[in-house]
Amino acid sequence: MTGPGCGDAAEGLSGAEIEEIRRVFALLRIAAGRARADEAGALADRLVRVVHPGPPGPSPGADSLTARELDVLALAAVGHRNAEIAVRMGISAETVKSYLRTAMGRLGVHSRHAAVGAARAAGRIP
Repeated sequence: MTGPGCGDAAEGLSGAEIEEIRRVFALLRIAAGRARADEAGALADRLVRVVHPGPPGPSPGADSLTARELDVLALAAVGHRNAEIAVRMGISAETVKSYLRTAMGRLGVHSRHAAVGAARAAGRIP
């Protein structure tokens, strides 16, 4: 790894670590080229796991999800958009967004796709 601004950053890195860095940058390039935000968000979550893998198993935040957050995630899991979820639950689309943001924060993820995946992995939604 050489070039402007790299300095001695590669010193002490193994070949495997350098390859991992190359893979991470490849993921970044892919994510930057995605048109759909949910795809880019899923790739960003994957990138975070590559750079900083968390503990194995379900997220500890999965147990703290409320019933309403779980309802929203379950509807999102089967492909409903925020407006459709809002109608089905009798709440506003903004409230749906709020539930999703809170659930993502509790689960430690950055996209609705990743939140659905984490809730499923924890056995909280089908």
